[in-house]
Amino acid sequence: MNDRDQRDLLIILLAAGAVLGWTLIARGDISRDGAFLPILSVNDLSRWATVYSLAERGTYDIDETPFPMTIDRVRLNGHFYSSKPPLLPTLLAGEYLALKTLSFGRLSFARNAGAVIRIIVLTVNLVPFMVFLVLFARLLDKLTSDHWARTYSLAAGAFGTYLTAFNITLNNHTIAAYSAFFALYAAYRIWCEGQTSARLFAVCGFFAAFGAVNEFPATSLLGVLLAGLLWKHRRRTLVYFLPLALIPIAAHFWTNFKVTGSLAPAYASKEAYDFPGSYWKLHPVTRRLVSSRIDPATGQVVFHDNIDGQYEPWPKYLFHMLAGHHGVFSLSPIFVFSAIGAARLVRDRGHKLRAFALIAIFLTLVILTFYTFFAGQRNYGGATSGLRWVFWLIPLWLFCLPAGLRQAATSRRVRGWALACLFISAMSVFYATRNPWVRPWLHEWMVYMGWIKY
Repeated sequence: MNDRDQRDLLIILLAAGAVLGWTLIARGDISRDGAFLPILSVNDLSRWATVYSLAERGTYDIDETPFPMTIDRVRLNGHFYSSKPPLLPTLLAGEYLALKTLSFGRLSFARNAGAVIRIIVLTVNLVPFMVFLVLFARLLDKLTSDHWARTYSLAAGAFGTYLTAFNITLNNHTIAAYSAFFALYAAYRIWCEGQTSARLFAVCGFFAAFGAVNEFPATSLLGVLLAGLLWKHRRRTLVYFLPLALIPIAAHFWTNFKVTGSLAPAYASKEAYDFPGSYWKLHPVTRRLVSSRIDPATGQVVFHDNIDGQYEPWPKYLFHMLAGHHGVFSLSPIFVFSAIGAARLVRDRGHKLRAFALIAIFLTLVILTFYTFFAGQRNYGGATSGLRWVFWLIPLWLFCLPAGLRQAATSRRVRGWALACLFISAMSVFYATRNPWVRPWLHEWMVYMGWIKY
């Protein structure tokens, strides 16, 4: 093993060990038998409620679970259901039943809920995280010949993005991001290296689609990859990419139909949120959250004054998404170098990564435009560290990172700025490891300074 491989192994093992440790000590506010469970928010609570109900009660409704009722719920046909897409909880219910069977009942929600939750979180987050880092290290061999830029990029992928912090909790964002990377890695080998293995097309199709059903805006990446590979290798895309992509898509619609009786997701129905005590009920005129609460003194509807009830002017909202309290560049400034790299790659018409840089820029602009003008709410993803809706784009941004570090090989000043950006990015990540479902450090600081009230 040469020095480079030893550095890679050291970075990967340090990152994996940190995630393992954070997961093992994670504690939420929900307790069972005197022990606090690693359920860290209403978001993951909603998913765990479905896993329990499906595995132990044979139903998707969450009317009767050992957990408190989550605000992330809808009411359909007289029953409460999670507002989250049901495919992921369905898969995890299968893993839970396997754990329960193989452990002769010891690993169950009834006997050891904390251990069950931690094991499942580790399998869906830590395992793909390690695979991602190993493949990213291999990819960096092809993206840069500069040892400093290579080591920096791998360290950034391991410690500098919010994916690392969100690895300790059940969520869809890490799963979608790792799926996007696996699809992009296969696409790189097809597009840039001329590989035509059926396995690569199948992997690309499956993971692009699996990422899309876990993070619906990632459907745009599925569409771009499908279009690009159809143009380059039509027959192999139709024979291998498309059939594998249809598997998670079909599973998504099948599980969705089991819950709602239609192909539309539960959260698409505004009526499903209209019930007494609903947190996500919208006022019919203002379209802002009302939470079904009436001020007894005035008889008027009371709007939320927390982050979920915000609807800021779009310039202010866009600023905070990019450089403010939930800013991609303010909280994770390593991506400043990704932006520089993307611009360089686009200008270099002969570079093999130019197509990927164009995809990164195009999809980033599309997603920012969608959440700024068309998402219906401007709440930054609620109580969460980082702009979680764009986490699935992180693999694309990492593809462009080495190109943004070209001057670091000869400039001590550039290396200094790059290390400062990595330091701030890692600080943001480590701050969030106590619980990623809390406000970022920069948000807390702005509240402390009195600059914002939510």
